[in-house]
Amino acid sequence: MNLKVDRVPSDGYWSNYWLKAPVHFGNINPRPTPDILFSLLYSSDAPWNESQYKSEKFDSMMVEARGALDEEKRTAMYWEMQEMIANEAGTIIPAYISNVDAVSNKLGGLKANPLGGMMGYAFAEYVWLNA
Repeated sequence: MNLKVDRVPSDGYWSNYWLKAPVHFGNINPRPTPDILFSLLYSSDAPWNESQYKSEKFDSMMVEARGALDEEKRTAMYWEMQEMIANEAGTIIPAYISNVDAVSNKLGGLKANPLGGMMGYAFAEYVWLNA
């Protein structure tokens, strides 16, 4: 595959290239549920649908999974939806990022947060150093 890489100015990226250029490389911060990611990135009317993925089956499964009370059924549906994205959507994942929090007994207030490492990157608002 031959790719022509266009370096574009950062000050106009979001308004001039994002969601308009045919290929994007980026990252998405962690989210607490698969439904949030599917809703933001892969439903047919998703506001951040970079891959322009559209599937009536995916959309209906997303709504059904969102309301499923049976955790095993919901998990199986999410797995199938992820397989659909892997096989049908134009998403390139160049790297997987691991977040690891490290703490000390001198630090107070730090708690796990499903929005990312260090309390969703907002730890400075909630932690303190013990004297």
